[in-house]
Amino acid sequence: MRTLGLKARIGYAVGDFGLNLYWQSLLLFILFFQMDALGLSAVDAGISYLIASVWDACMDPLMGILSDRTRTRMGRYRPYILFGTVPLALSFWLCFSPPDFLLPGSLGMLVFATLTHMVLRSCYAVVAIPYSSLTAAMTRDSDERASLTGWRMLLAFAGSTSVSAMLPLLAGWFGSYSPAAACVGVLAVLAHLACVAAVRELPPPARDSAAPPPGLRADLGGFLRGVLRNGPLLRLLAATVALHLSLGILMRNIPYLLKYDLGGDASLAAQTLTWFSAAGILAVPVWVWVARRWSKAIAWQAGSAMVVVGGIAFAFAPAGAFWPTLACLTLISFGHAAHAVAMWSMLPDAVDYAHWRHRRRDEAKVYGLASLIFKLALGGSAFLGGLALDGVGYVPGATQAAATLTGFRLLAGLVPVLGVGLSMLAIAGYALTAERHGRIQQFLGRRVAAPAGREGP
Repeated sequence: MRTLGLKARIGYAVGDFGLNLYWQSLLLFILFFQMDALGLSAVDAGISYLIASVWDACMDPLMGILSDRTRTRMGRYRPYILFGTVPLALSFWLCFSPPDFLLPGSLGMLVFATLTHMVLRSCYAVVAIPYSSLTAAMTRDSDERASLTGWRMLLAFAGSTSVSAMLPLLAGWFGSYSPAAACVGVLAVLAHLACVAAVRELPPPARDSAAPPPGLRADLGGFLRGVLRNGPLLRLLAATVALHLSLGILMRNIPYLLKYDLGGDASLAAQTLTWFSAAGILAVPVWVWVARRWSKAIAWQAGSAMVVVGGIAFAFAPAGAFWPTLACLTLISFGHAAHAVAMWSMLPDAVDYAHWRHRRRDEAKVYGLASLIFKLALGGSAFLGGLALDGVGYVPGATQAAATLTGFRLLAGLVPVLGVGLSMLAIAGYALTAERHGRIQQFLGRRVAAPAGREGP
């Protein structure tokens, strides 16, 4: 097995630092910006977010197909990161730069918010799907992948922490989100260039590189048939839907709670969101150790239990109580880090499982499908969250009623508890342990040496 050096691990992880500068902004700030700065209603902003998410979800598998069929001297995935990073930064800046001639809350402003968000999501897919596929392309060893994912999650949370503090503070300093978004984009470009320079891809399996690629229709048909017979992947996707459809509502309620319940300004929001992300950074080494010591499934279940406890406590914390709220968010963040570590190290193992069962290696297509499911769930959570905010009486920019503030907490606390519980049921039957994955890798190695072999793990 290939052992990755520290330069490759950190270089790979720096790429997710850059991606999470954008992704955390989409999770925490884009809806808040569209409602408070662009004047959109909660329902209109939720619909706009859902449209962009569905568009993004459709882009991801297409990007997976394209990058899996790419062959260059740089590899299949790195060219997309290299040439996609500047358009991604520009599209992010555009989302936070509305033209002056559009009236707040107007149809034109809604169209602007939706179209610019769709452009951003398209550019994000061009970089993110090839980047995520590198986990399976850099090493075949399950423990190496867990370690690589741990480094990735550390820098991902660092990116989340940075932008959680940086974007609102820079916006307050400049008096506008537009120059703040430009600064974030420059930092992300530097991170992606460093990633491209540091990582290398393993060559495709000899059997795949010797044979011409199948036609597009046959390729897609074989991939979809393999997915339907890939039990570990299907369980992971089901858990992802349940988790992010519900947990996304918590993430989008945090800015409202900070502003309207705790009476916070940009400084308080930056401090709280920074601590929320920092808790994830501290948690990552713990969950990597749990995944390697026991299993990735056990890490998922233990982290889920923490989220459940934190969500219930958060829902019933007293209104206006800062420290209890911060303690609950910290516990939720610590537990949720287990999902990131487990998911992104389980996916490449599912790629190997399909390679063993169906003689197909669809790295980017699997990541594209997982990203489609993930983003549809987040888009659904934004739409449902917008309806829920409207249902509890939220009025943008106004003092909220006591019943509305209570509704914020119940939505953000109890809905995630339900979703996380369902994800635990899905992962309970996950059978691709480290031992079994090791046997699969041994068999794949023998298959390369003797393709006619029939023994399995």
